[in-house]
Amino acid sequence: MHKLIISSFILILISSCKKTEYIIENLNNNKIMVFGHGGMGVKSNYPIDTFESIINCLKTGADGSEMDVQVTKDSVLVAYHPKYLEDNTNINGMINTLTWEEVKKARFKSLPYLKYSIISLDELFQNINNPPRYHYTFDCKSYNAPTADGFTFYTQFSNALIKIIEKYNLQNSVFIESREKDFLAMLKSKRSDYMLFTYPLNFEEGLAIAQELNLYGITTSTADITKDQIALAHSKNIRVAIWNIDTKKKNRDAILKNPDFIQTDNLKYLMKLLE
Repeated sequence: MHKLIISSFILILISSCKKTEYIIENLNNNKIMVFGHGGMGVKSNYPIDTFESIINCLKTGADGSEMDVQVTKDSVLVAYHPKYLEDNTNINGMINTLTWEEVKKARFKSLPYLKYSIISLDELFQNINNPPRYHYTFDCKSYNAPTADGFTFYTQFSNALIKIIEKYNLQNSVFIESREKDFLAMLKSKRSDYMLFTYPLNFEEGLAIAQELNLYGITTSTADITKDQIALAHSKNIRVAIWNIDTKKKNRDAILKNPDFIQTDNLKYLMKLLE
């Protein structure tokens, strides 16, 4: 009787420790690329989009890092998410109405992040050894283009992106996301080889825009797309990146949908699942 109980316990233990094997079928050579969301994610010890968060993400061995990108009044690209600086920092205003000299004075204002600051993409890549060996997703935030002529703003933003990408030889390392169809169309006309993603309100809109502009992919929350919709995108040679993945369960569920890219807030767990 005791032997039977012990044997059963061992079988249960072995079963519970067995690693789940995922069968991945996507357009990325059947491999899901793992990106930290804003670096190490919203639950880490660093504010997202900061140098420290992004660098520590790359050090984990992840494929790369997603980051939110805005452009200053004088065409400097910076990593920052909110529309208004006062949401997270000690200065006010929108990044696209201020110069880099003004923006770089900002410091995060909430504990435990008081020592952190906003970084320009130029500074970021200057401090990464061999930047092209990693991958980066630029989530481009337009936030009410400050000129009456949106075309002027999109021209400024797209030129700044091209400048930084070519300066650090990132043509094959950067994925560019945007909600703005006109902005994506402009980038496509300037650099047809760039890997551009539409960031739509829903899957149907994203699929239509991606097909119309011949884009590389669609980015969406995991809550807004199904496994079948991802398969449909794949059938049209459109890749899919998903985000809003901040728990162990969401990481597991995300893998089962067969996306090409996952932007996670629980980076180390996802990497462990995909080892």
